[in-house]
Amino acid sequence: MNTNRKGRSAGWKPFLGVLLAVCFLATAAHADSLFEGNFTLTHPVRWENTVLAPGHYSLELDQPTHTFIIRDAATGKGVARIRAQADNSLDSRDGSELLITVRGERRAVYAVRLAGLGKVYQKAHPFPASERTVEEARNAEAIPVEMAQK
Repeated sequence: MNTNRKGRSAGWKPFLGVLLAVCFLATAAHADSLFEGNFTLTHPVRWENTVLAPGHYSLELDQPTHTFIIRDAATGKGVARIRAQADNSLDSRDGSELLITVRGERRAVYAVRLAGLGKVYQKAHPFPASERTVEEARNAEAIPVEMAQK
């Protein structure tokens, strides 16, 4: 009877080892964030190849990969991973924000200001040069990104 109990407990050891490793890696990955915050969209917004529906999102800038990780704030489910490229040609004001360009009914992220880091992350303009207008520049939006409480 002792042999049977011993065999069952031995089966749990690999499972517990894997579980502890996953918890450790999840904690370590979270610790490598340069920035964590939340934002709310009231309109659909394109961010590279992803269209974010209106709603609440969390934003994380992963340090080792310099990648933005966007998650649905309610579920924690990953929505997009977007490579960040630092560009200090824009000023990095006091607040953090997503900079959105508006073209008719279309909206697209063209930069992210992260005040705590004093950096701006920007990709190529989301709309081709032939589609950009002076009116578009006047219709730009800034969506505040609130730093997450740790």
